[in-house]
Amino acid sequence: MGRMRKRTKPMKVKIDLTSGSILKKILIVAVPMLLASLVQMAYSLTDMFWVARVERLGQSAEEAVAAIGTAGFYPWFGFGLIAIVKVGVSIKVSQLAGRNDEIGVNRVATNGFVLMFGLALLYVIYGVFFNNHFVGIFRIDNANVVDQSMTYLRIVTTFGFAYFFVNLFNGIYDGLGKTINTFFIMACGLGLNMVLDPILILGLGMGVTGAALATGISQTVTLLIYVVIYVRKNPPAKLDFKKYINFEEIKRIFVLGIPVGTQSMLMTIISIGIGVMVAQYGEVVMSVSRIGSQIEALSWMVASGFQVALAAFVGQNYGANQFHRVKAGYATSMMILIPYGLLINALLFFGARPLFALFIDNEETLRHGTNYLKIISISQLFMILDLVTAGAFNGLGKTYIPSSVQIIGNTLRIPLAFILSALFVESVHGIWWALSISSLFKGIVLFVLFMMLMKRLTKRGGFNSVEKAHAV
Repeated sequence: MGRMRKRTKPMKVKIDLTSGSILKKILIVAVPMLLASLVQMAYSLTDMFWVARVERLGQSAEEAVAAIGTAGFYPWFGFGLIAIVKVGVSIKVSQLAGRNDEIGVNRVATNGFVLMFGLALLYVIYGVFFNNHFVGIFRIDNANVVDQSMTYLRIVTTFGFAYFFVNLFNGIYDGLGKTINTFFIMACGLGLNMVLDPILILGLGMGVTGAALATGISQTVTLLIYVVIYVRKNPPAKLDFKKYINFEEIKRIFVLGIPVGTQSMLMTIISIGIGVMVAQYGEVVMSVSRIGSQIEALSWMVASGFQVALAAFVGQNYGANQFHRVKAGYATSMMILIPYGLLINALLFFGARPLFALFIDNEETLRHGTNYLKIISISQLFMILDLVTAGAFNGLGKTYIPSSVQIIGNTLRIPLAFILSALFVESVHGIWWALSISSLFKGIVLFVLFMMLMKRLTKRGGFNSVEKAHAV
C-alpha cells in the first residue's frame, strides 16, 4: 500500500538522495560520516595516548589502559541497546524521507525517543549500581585494575542518558541524509573531549577518573547542542508525545532494530569472552588488545561511516522505488573502499611496529603489538566488505540477513580461539587469528548474499515485486 502512495512535495529537512549524480550524493553523505569517524578515531587514540602516560603520576600505564579496556566493554554492550532504536529509527526515517512523508518521520522520531528512554534507564541503573558484578566477569587478579575499572564504569554510566539520546538524534539526521550536521555536532563533543583529557587525566592528576569525566562531560555537552536544535522553530523532526506516541510504532521500530541490536550485544559478550581469554596473559597483552583495536579503527571506523551513508542512500531510494540507484550506489561505494581496504592491509602488516610505537615504548608490549597488527591486517578488507554490505541490507529493511551472518561469524571466534591457541607456540596468536578468520568469513558471505539478492531482484523487475516490510 505504501509503495503506490503518491509522493508529496519534497521535505525541506532532508538531503534528497533519490536524484542527481550517484557518486556526488554518496559522497555528500559519506564524507561527513568519514570525517566523523576520523574524529572519533583521533579522540580514541588521543585518549589512549594520555592514559598511557599516567606513569608521570606514579601509576602503571599498563594497568590504566587495561582498566579502561575492561570497563569499555559495557558502553560497547550498551551500544547494542542503542542500535535497536538508532538503526530502526534511521532506516524508517530514510525510507519515509524517500516518500517525503514528514508526518511519518515525526511519528517515528517521537516513538523512538520513548523506546530509547526505557533502554537508557536500564543501562544507567546496572552500570551505576552493579558495576562490580560486570567487572567481576573478567576475573582480573590485579586489584588496581579492578578498582580503576569500576570507577571508570560508574562515572561513564552516570552520563548514560546523554550517550543514548545523542545517538538517537544522530540516527534521525543520518536517515535524512544530513550527516554533515551529525559530523559538526559530534566534532564539537569529541573536540571538547580531546581538550579535557590532558587537563583532567594529567593536569589535575585524576588518571582514569579524569578520562571517564572527560567522556561524560563531552557527551552531555553534545546532547545540549541537540536540545537547542530541537527547541527551535524548524527541527529535523517534531517530537509530540500527545499526538504521535503509538505503541504499535514502538513495536515496529523494535522489530526492525532488534536483529542489529542483538548482534551488537552478542558481539560484546563474545568480545568479553575473548577478553577473559586475553586477561590470562596479563596486563601487557590486555593493553595490546586495547591499543591494537584503536589502531585497527583505520578500517572499521571508516567502513562504519560508509555503512551509515549507504544505509541512508539505499533507504531513501528504496522508499522512492529507485532500484537502479540502489545497485549503482553499492557498486560506487565498493569502488572507493576496496582499494582503501587493500591499502590498510599493507599499512598494518608492514608498518606494525612503528604504528604501535606511537603509543607505548615497552619492548615486550611492542613485540606483542607488532604480532597482533600483522595477523589482524589480513582481514581488514573483508571487515570493510562486512560493514558496508550490512549497511546496504539495512537500508532495504532486511536487517536480519547481515545480523544473522555476523552472529554466526562472531560466535565462531570462541571455539576458533580455543582450537588455534592450542596449535601456536605463542598461544595468544591463536586468539588473534580467530578474530581475523571470522572477519574473512563475514565479509565474503555477506558480499555473496548481496550479489545474489541484487541478481534476483533484477530478474523480477526490481522493488515492484517485493513486499515492503515497512508498509505504513
